[in-house]
Amino acid sequence: MDTVNLEDIKEAVEYMPIVGVTSNPSIVKKTSPKDFFKHMKEVRKIIGKERSLHIQVISKECDEIVKEAHRILEKIDDQVYIKVPVSYEGVKAIKKLKAEGVNVTATAVYD
Repeated sequence: MDTVNLEDIKEAVEYMPIVGVTSNPSIVKKTSPKDFFKHMKEVRKIIGKERSLHIQVISKECDEIVKEAHRILEKIDDQVYIKVPVSYEGVKAIKKLKAEGVNVTATAVYD
């Protein structure tokens, strides 16, 4: 599922063979959660650990991407897939995160 709407996720998980939930800054903005980390923890609670949760970073520089990824993993859980835009800095960050054993999803970004 490509949403962070809690009601939509609850309904889909009940009826559909959902494998995971993915998000990006645009999707999160539509839902406008008051507390991002609390909201994403609720998503995790709904989908359980057997489904994947993908959260995209908003940073653009390698070191900041890695720092943001660590914060997401610390605040939500260590099984989150960190979505990283594929740019030169993003690829650099993906390599660092993979070397640490972090789950990573490479994502395209269109301007």
